[in-house]
Amino acid sequence: MHKPNHPVESLLPVLVTRPASQAEEICPSLEALGCSVIRQPLLAIEAVAETPALKSQFMNIDLYDVVIVISRNAAEMGLIQLDQYWPQWPVEIDWVAIGPVTAAVLSAQGLTVTMPAGQFDSEGALHLPELTNVAGKKVLIWRGIGGRETLASTLTERGATVTYAELYQRLVPEYDEQQWQQTLASNPLLLVSSGQGLEAIAAQQPRIAESVRGIIAPSLRVAELAKSLGFSKIQIAASAQDVDMLVAVEDWIKENN
Repeated sequence: MHKPNHPVESLLPVLVTRPASQAEEICPSLEALGCSVIRQPLLAIEAVAETPALKSQFMNIDLYDVVIVISRNAAEMGLIQLDQYWPQWPVEIDWVAIGPVTAAVLSAQGLTVTMPAGQFDSEGALHLPELTNVAGKKVLIWRGIGGRETLASTLTERGATVTYAELYQRLVPEYDEQQWQQTLASNPLLLVSSGQGLEAIAAQQPRIAESVRGIIAPSLRVAELAKSLGFSKIQIAASAQDVDMLVAVEDWIKENN
């Protein structure tokens, strides 16, 4: 890829807060756009130890009608778990991914996946035919510990039996005030991949909106959260996928130069 020859003073500082393992690909692409990348992961992902209940869920996954996969981490860790007990993937399960990043992980392993057409969150998924008529069906949700209850509560109201397979936990690194001052000194553009990531930042820097020049949000829901935290310059990406986040950064550059 040709790297633009930008003078140093024109580089746009971009603060990337993704877990370290998920920032490897987007950072060089941001630099190719003429950005100066500042990396400060606000979430670390750690797999949970297998419990008897979790083992049973995977050994007997063919008893579920629908498996909903919430995130890329859930997809990657769930597939590792599933591979231990199913040399061939179980059939006759409706696989649902919340967004394209998650769907891509599942599809790459040969699973047929459904995902929302445009609104990549729980509310978008709830409009899918696979999740509309679920009375009497058993639904398994792959996710991290904690998180939103919208999917489970709505599907239960629709008559489904819903179970969680909680596969990982999110750990929030604590940065001290000096580290934050250094990170925010250049008034960077903030790039976040999830509402949880933005909440983790706001917990440590309640006035974060005053310390950055704008924010790239991966969805309307995260943009609304950003607005409630005081952000005024918000660019909404089509999804949390690298390609969509990069397009949003390009759009931000065009609109703010």
